[in-house]
Amino acid sequence: MNFSYEELYYMYGQYDALITITFHYNTDGYKTFGSTLMGDIIYTEDDRNELENLLKESPVPRSERKIRLMPSPVIKLSSEQFEQAERYGFSCSDIYEISSYNMPRKNNFTEKDKKEIQNTITLNVNYNPKELNQLSFGFLLSRFNRKSPLTPDEMYKLLGLARYFGEDITAGPYKQFNDNESAIRYHELNAKLVDLTINGDDVKEFGTILAERYIYREKLINAEIERSGGKVEAAAEEYGDEVSNLKKAAHGFDEQIILFGQKLIYLDLERFLHIYARHVTETNVGGNFEAKTVFQYKYDDIIRIIKAVVESASADIQEHFEKNAEKKFVRMGKRSIYFDGHYYRVEIEPSGRLFTFHPYNNNEERDADDL
Repeated sequence: MNFSYEELYYMYGQYDALITITFHYNTDGYKTFGSTLMGDIIYTEDDRNELENLLKESPVPRSERKIRLMPSPVIKLSSEQFEQAERYGFSCSDIYEISSYNMPRKNNFTEKDKKEIQNTITLNVNYNPKELNQLSFGFLLSRFNRKSPLTPDEMYKLLGLARYFGEDITAGPYKQFNDNESAIRYHELNAKLVDLTINGDDVKEFGTILAERYIYREKLINAEIERSGGKVEAAAEEYGDEVSNLKKAAHGFDEQIILFGQKLIYLDLERFLHIYARHVTETNVGGNFEAKTVFQYKYDDIIRIIKAVVESASADIQEHFEKNAEKKFVRMGKRSIYFDGHYYRVEIEPSGRLFTFHPYNNNEERDADDL
């Protein structure tokens, strides 16, 4: 046995390192996957806690166990091979050698302070604001013509931009989606604002629509705060800054595409409020939810974390909805999704709307999801 269960964790697993495994010839791993396999070793929270303790023993044990691997998307596997690697794994003794890119490593599982996403690159792009409408319309129209899915708000934006550019949205392929005049008109008038052509009665109408949107969002925010542990007044008195942050974030929120694909996954305002109000450190308002998990990331990184976690399970999500179009996608308990030191519960509705997303706080909460 070249690599024990404990050694694999010590050298690679604790750092979530991407590794390439070469299998001994004619072992079960070799017969199933071929000579090599690339990916990240998968551990449950119990596994990691156990291994952290095992590494403190002297001498450290050398155990022969099965390890599971999340295959890298750059390699081509059949659905059966993917399931074998991700769900059932292979024996440590099947491994002949391992190669991994040499880079600074950190055990994020044991990190308890607030985190920032590492290796971030910020790009500054210069653009002409008047080109945005044409670019947005072209992007949405090309997807619509290819019959690629659009989110609800993207459809209203497409119709609003189409009318702005002089198309008749009451006929043809647009007709069946023309069911929310206020949302469509918002995007049409916003296009005029972007192009600096809005004036007169349009300004007044746009102001009215903006006021209605503001009132609607205020109601959703206040309802979420109420559900989070008490009346709005009491929450504001005790958590004034946090409530202010929640409102600022919500009023600036636009529907987010979380994952592109045959099944488009998106996050709307209602579910964003649920995630942000109950699970973000700055706005974990209400005593009833004090035991709930909070994110260890600053606010600006929350949406990026959601996208990264969901993207890591992209193949699984697309396969699920291809085979079970009317069933919710759920990963929880011991099947939760691991990313950057945390395990996440994820639920996605058949419509593609992200319904639940939160990291587990403790084993009890996770284990309750396995019942």
